[in-house]
Amino acid sequence: FVALQLLISYGETGTKGALTDEHVLGSAKCQALAELLPLLMKGGHRVLIFSQWTTMLDILEWTLEVVGVTYRRLDGSTQVNERQTIVDTFNNDPSIFACLLSTRAGGQGLNLIGADTVIIHDMDFNPQMESAGEMVFGVIVLAKLVTKDTVDENIYEIARRKLVLDAAVLESGAELDDDNDVSEKTMGEILASLLLV
Repeated sequence: FVALQLLISYGETGTKGALTDEHVLGSAKCQALAELLPLLMKGGHRVLIFSQWTTMLDILEWTLEVVGVTYRRLDGSTQVNERQTIVDTFNNDPSIFACLLSTRAGGQGLNLIGADTVIIHDMDFNPQMESAGEMVFGVIVLAKLVTKDTVDENIYEIARRKLVLDAAVLESGAELDDDNDVSEKTMGEILASLLLV
């Protein structure tokens, strides 16, 4: 509860003086990043970190500062004319280790070829919005941070089922013959089998 009050005061004052580095690293996901990022940097990787929430990007910025890595940030508030500059700088300057992106803004036709690792901090109920891995050429690592015994697990499972349903619908459509006959499994049967899984 104290941490929540501190986060609220952070938003009101616009300063991070209300929280200590220990508070920021109190989050299991931020702790995981604090451990993972130095290993990735040591291995010569460059990272894109996605979140749906700009407030979370603020916290992730602070986490990256605590860890001591260089980064750029791009979210919905980034001016359109600045976006390509950020992308070009990240792609062309190997000293910049990470780029923080909001899921919506970062998924809008950007070509982030400078990274080989994508980390999804918080997942979307709609897995199609997580096209982050598709915009990076030659992705070696795609990591989704899921906190055990939290709503994260439920969101992950819902998203997984939606992807299975998408694949089943596409496969069923591919099975239609030239006369557009219904395939062996109707859409209703596919949906029913997935919902009972």
